[in-house]
Amino acid sequence: MPGHLRQPLAVCVGGGTGQPQVLRALRGRGWDLAAVVAMADDGGSTGIIRRAMDAVPPGDVRNCLVALALDPDAPLVRSLQRRLPVAANHPLGNLLLATLAEECGSFVAAVRILERMLGCVGHVHPSTTERLTLQGITRDGRRISGEEMIGHGPCTLARVWLEPEAPVACPDAVQAIRAADLVILGPGSLFTSIIPNVLVPGIAEAIRATDALRIFICPKADTQYESWGLAADEYIGALYDHGLEGCIDAVLVHREETGGGAGTKMFRALTQGEIAADAARRAFMETRRFPRSEDVLPRIHPVRADNAVLAHLRELVPTVEVRDFSLADAPTAHDPLKLAGAIEGVSGWHRSRRR
Repeated sequence: MPGHLRQPLAVCVGGGTGQPQVLRALRGRGWDLAAVVAMADDGGSTGIIRRAMDAVPPGDVRNCLVALALDPDAPLVRSLQRRLPVAANHPLGNLLLATLAEECGSFVAAVRILERMLGCVGHVHPSTTERLTLQGITRDGRRISGEEMIGHGPCTLARVWLEPEAPVACPDAVQAIRAADLVILGPGSLFTSIIPNVLVPGIAEAIRATDALRIFICPKADTQYESWGLAADEYIGALYDHGLEGCIDAVLVHREETGGGAGTKMFRALTQGEIAADAARRAFMETRRFPRSEDVLPRIHPVRADNAVLAHLRELVPTVEVRDFSLADAPTAHDPLKLAGAIEGVSGWHRSRRR
């Protein structure tokens, strides 16, 4: 019998809401899939479970498992996402992962059990299973502790690091990256969803050593305080500053086909006073029952990608693919079909060059 030709392996590195988006975009398109997930989250249900059960954060892992489930609409899959009023509004999947980890003595074993239960079409790997705290320092010199505080902090970040500084990487995560044909970083929050993976010793080294094409998907827009004001080339600069210099082969950048308007407007980091004033204005409007308007909605900052930014980006990264990834009624999300097409277009072009 002829030898079995394996499907190419795509490994998505990140966390938050962007990572499942990429998994959904690529599933069913001829890729074996894996996700390497950041493990520094300490907000919401995940944060409460971390503290109450001395657990590693389950939320982003749960979302990736759901994205890879054989039937995403199956009752079991939908149940994992349900928040239970009888259990302090925790998603069932978070409670199940944390409880299975206690029963198995291993968070990775718990993930594998759920993969089998859901018939997942790929694998989910935590970047580490050690208890972590994300630390950061802002561009105006203030130190912030904890992923949730960093993600909504007072100013754009300059640098983040982990405590402890050298957690042990999950071997499955390292192996998947090294064996990959394609490694995708993002989209997602730069300092809280992407970089925490890179800071785990062994993960950046695997990204550097892999023969895979390494793509960074630059966010379309940022509603988080952590990276407000950063242009597309500055996202790459931050990745390089945190251990990935020379490790990005291609970057996908969103720019609306109109080429103007908010997508090319300069933004700067907000000060603590501006953030407080914005919150006070929203509170005032709500107490007066005024209709919501753009003035009181959370600000969405498109990531700047004007011609000067793109020119600098091309000095930093071999391939820069600029497309309009607009998705109706979703200013921060990439259209999944456009995203899959761009990923496959870039990866196909690189494979043909290597031949």
